[in-house]
Amino acid sequence: MKFLCLTFLVLSSLPAYAANCKVYGISDSPQKLSCSFKALDIKLSCREGQYYLNNSLVSDAFHFEVEEGPTPLVFKAPDMQLVVVINSKRDIQGEVEKSGITYFGRCRF
Repeated sequence: MKFLCLTFLVLSSLPAYAANCKVYGISDSPQKLSCSFKALDIKLSCREGQYYLNNSLVSDAFHFEVEEGPTPLVFKAPDMQLVVVINSKRDIQGEVEKSGITYFGRCRF
């Protein structure tokens, strides 16, 4: 019985394994971002290996090929699309398209 209790205590104190989210073709994909736009705020999050934009499941995450500069990352959900360009940890530009309207703003980790 002591062994069973000790095993439970040890296992419950270990962090639960959570799969990282990945953008196809990007080795160091963001696991969360908060983006602010004039009319709305968008949160990109990773839950159990799946990206979400607010509470909408991201159906496709990929990057645009560009010849120069940072690679734009695209996150598509049924009701919106978020494109982010990570210039540096402090300079992240965001563009969201929702209901046919495009908004520009800033994001942060």
